[in-house]
Amino acid sequence: MTQPNETPSGPVEDNASDRKKRAERAATRSVPDVRRGDDAVTRVVKLRTAHGTRTVETAVSPLATDTATVDLARRREGIEPSEFRTGEVVA
Repeated sequence: MTQPNETPSGPVEDNASDRKKRAERAATRSVPDVRRGDDAVTRVVKLRTAHGTRTVETAVSPLATDTATVDLARRREGIEPSEFRTGEVVA
């Protein structure tokens, strides 16, 4: 008897937090780190955390989406996902 060639689609107990973490990782994987790149553009990002609001400038690819820009700014500022509330690209 041969084994089926099926693989499990994922853990049975897949929750929203796990899906959010995977989406965050996927969003930043597709955007290269261009802090020193010639084609980098500077964006002003407002980050709201559990401890207040920060407005930061970050260099990103001109092709980066707003979601990826906010996530990169959050990571560069060292804000943990558990502390992060929302973010938006201001300019």
